[in-house]
Amino acid sequence: MPSASDDGVPEHLLLALGTAGVGVWEWDVAGDRLRWDQRTADLHGVDLESFAGTMEAFFSCVHPSDVPILRARMDTVLATGRSFLEEFRVVRPDGSRAWLQVRAGIIIDHTGRVVRVTGICTDTTGLRAGCEQAGRALQQVSDGVVVFDNDGRFVFVNTVMSRLLGCDTCELVGERLWDLKPAMIGSVFEKLYLQALHTQLPVESEADYASFGGRFEVRLFPSPDGITAYFRNVDERRRAEADRAALITSLSTALSRARQLFDVTAALGQALTVPDVADVIVRSAWDDLGADCAVIMLVGEEGRVRMVSPTIQSRRVNRLLEMISVHGTAATPDVLRTARARFDSRTEYLTDYPHTQPLLEAAAIAGVAHIPLIVSGQPIGVIALLWGTERTFDADERAFLTTLAGHCAHALERVRLYEKQLSVTEALQRAILPQRLPELAGVELVARYLPAGRDVDVGGDWYDALVLPNGELMLIVGDVGGHGLRAATVMAELRHAARAYALLSHPPAMITSQLSSNLAASDSAVYATAVVACLDVADQTLTWSCAGHPPPLILDGDCPAFLEEVHGPILGAVDNLAYRQDTVTLPARTRLLLYSDGLVERRDASISDRLAALSAVAAQSHALSLDALCDRLLAEVAGSNGREDDLCLLAADIRSHTRVPTS
Repeated sequence: MPSASDDGVPEHLLLALGTAGVGVWEWDVAGDRLRWDQRTADLHGVDLESFAGTMEAFFSCVHPSDVPILRARMDTVLATGRSFLEEFRVVRPDGSRAWLQVRAGIIIDHTGRVVRVTGICTDTTGLRAGCEQAGRALQQVSDGVVVFDNDGRFVFVNTVMSRLLGCDTCELVGERLWDLKPAMIGSVFEKLYLQALHTQLPVESEADYASFGGRFEVRLFPSPDGITAYFRNVDERRRAEADRAALITSLSTALSRARQLFDVTAALGQALTVPDVADVIVRSAWDDLGADCAVIMLVGEEGRVRMVSPTIQSRRVNRLLEMISVHGTAATPDVLRTARARFDSRTEYLTDYPHTQPLLEAAAIAGVAHIPLIVSGQPIGVIALLWGTERTFDADERAFLTTLAGHCAHALERVRLYEKQLSVTEALQRAILPQRLPELAGVELVARYLPAGRDVDVGGDWYDALVLPNGELMLIVGDVGGHGLRAATVMAELRHAARAYALLSHPPAMITSQLSSNLAASDSAVYATAVVACLDVADQTLTWSCAGHPPPLILDGDCPAFLEEVHGPILGAVDNLAYRQDTVTLPARTRLLLYSDGLVERRDASISDRLAALSAVAAQSHALSLDALCDRLLAEVAGSNGREDDLCLLAADIRSHTRVPTS
C-alpha cells in the first residue's frame, strides 16, 4: 500500500480510519490498478503483500453469487459517473464469510471520462446479522413490511408484503416499487412516501388499495438510509366496526321503539272512546313513524266497514280522508279477509290496485302500510298509514308496526265495549230517574243530575218529586254508596219504595225509618243516605227527615241557612230504628235546595269549607232564575273536572199560595 505521502492522505486521517475499522481503497481505471490499505486487505482476509491489485483479484474474493451484481454496478458507475454504495459477501481463505459495504466517489477527467474511483470499506457482518434477525422477526408479523433505500429500491420485503405485491421476495430486492407497480405512481402511497422522505417524520394514512385487494392502514418511518413501511389490512376491523355500529343502531332503534310503544300504550290506556284511540294512533303516526296520514277503519256489528274520523288531522289530510271515506282504501277488504298486513311502495300498490292511481297522485302518496287490527284471532279493522316519501319496510319495522297495531286493536275493542256499557248505563240511569217533574201552583221545580267521570260506572244518586193526594209536595234526594249495577239496583228499590210510602201519606220520618229497615233486612251490605221533605204550600211549612245526608239549604233572599238537624244515621245501619223529623215555617218567598254529597265533597277540602262555598255561591246568585242558579252551582261548586262521584240537585222556588182542594 503506498505511503501517506504517495496517496496524499494525511497520516493522522489514515490512523483514525484504521482505528474505526474503516479501510481505504482506490481504483485506477485507466491502469486497472486497485490499491488497498492494510485494513481493507484485512477485511477481505487477503495478505496485502501478495494481493495482485487488479479488479479480477478483488472479484476472486467476492462470493460467487454477488459477483454478477458487483460487475453490473461497476459498469453502471463507469457509464454514468455516479457515486455508489454497495454491500456484498466475501469468502476469506480460511473459509469464513463476511459482509462488507463499500462507498465510493468518482474522479473524472476533462473529457468526462471516469479515471479513478476512491472510497472506503467497512465490515457490516454484525449489522447484517442484526438486520437478518430483525428480518426473521418481521417475517412473523401479520402486517406487510417493506424497507426502501434512499433510491426507492426494496431492501427488505417480508412474506406478507411479497404476497400483496404478487412476487417472490428474492425477485423484489433491488427493484423499485414504481417500476414493479406503475399503478402506484400518483397514488396515495406515493404522496405519503414523498412526504416522509422530505420531512423525515413518521406519517400514516388509511386508504383503499385496489392493487392489494383491500383497505390498508399504512405507516412510514423514515431514516437516513431509507424508509420502512408497514401495511396493515383493516377490512376485518372495518367490518367489525360496521357490525358494532349496526348493533348499536339496532339496539338504539329497539330502545326508541320500546319507548314509542310504551308511550303509545300509556296514551291508549287513558283513551275512553274510539275517537280518543284514533287521536293517539294519528299522533303516534306523525311523531314516531313520520307518516303523513293515518286512517282507522273498523268493522261494525252489521259487518260494514266505517272510517273513524280523528280530531287532529291537518287540512290537507282532512281532504285526503274525505276522498278515502268516499271510495275507501282498496286494500282494506283484502287485509280484512286474509288478516295479513301489507307494506307497499306506490308501484307495488298500483300493481294490485291500478284504479287507485288518481287518488295516490292527488294525495302525493309514495308508501302505504295496511295493518289488520286483530282481537282473539279475528280482524276488527285496519290501520292504513300513508307516507309522502319512499319508504323501505324492513323486517324489524314490520314487526314493530304489527305489534303497535295489536295494542291499538285491544284498546279499540276495550273502548267499544266501554261505550256499549256506558250507553246501557245511561239508559238505566234515565229509566230510574223521573222523566219529568210535577207541576204545582206556587212551586217551581228544577233538577240536575251529573254522572261521575267517564271512567266511573253508573252511580247510586237519585231524586224524586211527587204531589200527594192531599196536595202536599214530597221531595226526596238519596245516595246509595258505590257504583255499578248493584248500587243502581238498590237505588231503584229505595226510590220506588219511598214513592210508594209517600203515596200512602206516610210522613217523612216514617219513610226514612221504613227505608232503613228494608235496607238492613236485605243483607246487601250496601248503605245509603237520604233526605225526605214534605212541603205544605198553603201553610208554608216544611217537614223533613234527614238520614245521614248533607243538610238542605234554605234561601231567603241573600240569607242562606242550612237545616242542620240529623234525624238518624245512614240508612241500613241499624234495623228497626225510628227516625225523627222536624218542621219549619218558610218565609213567603223562599228557595229550597236538596242535593247529594257529590255536589260538595272533595278529597282535598273539608266538608265544612265545601258547605260554606255552597252557601256563598247560593247567596250571590239569589237574584238569578232557578235554572240559572242550578247551573251556577254546578259550575262553581261542583266544577267541570275531576268529579269522582255523581250528584243530584233538586231545587224548589216556593211562593205563598192558597191551597186548592183536590178531588
